Amino acid sequence: MIRSNEIEMSSRTTTAGEQSRPHGRRLCAWVATPIVAICAMACASAPPPTARMASTQAAVRAAKEVGAERVPQADLHLKLAEEQVGKAKQMIDYGENERADFLLQRANADAELGLAMAREDVTRSQANRVIEQTRTIIRGNQ
Repeated sequence: MIRSNEIEMSSRTTTAGEQSRPHGRRLCAWVATPIVAICAMACASAPPPTARMASTQAAVRAAKEVGAERVPQADLHLKLAEEQVGKAKQMIDYGENERADFLLQRANADAELGLAMAREDVTRSQANRVIEQTRTIIRGNQ
């Protein structure tokens, strides 16, 4: 006889005298197996973010090529990006690929910001030269 909060663990006899397993065990196996499989897939580590690493490193190189190291604010963001790439590499070595991906997203944003600031500085310098040349021409015509 089954009492409350107890599960009958022994086999029972059917009316034909055959031994059968309790229906609860079969149901438990059918329910538990997919749940365990789903949990195993969900808990698996994310793959290494190699594509994001490559794009972030490309953004850092592009910022350096444009001259981000000569613009103080751009240089700050460039250094932040480089530090975050270094930390992301460590996270990948430790198998923490999701954290590495997050760090690479931040590093990519910092590198892109540094690149934009460096381009702005170059454009501003060119604009100032054109303004000065225009003023020189205007003064010469007076």
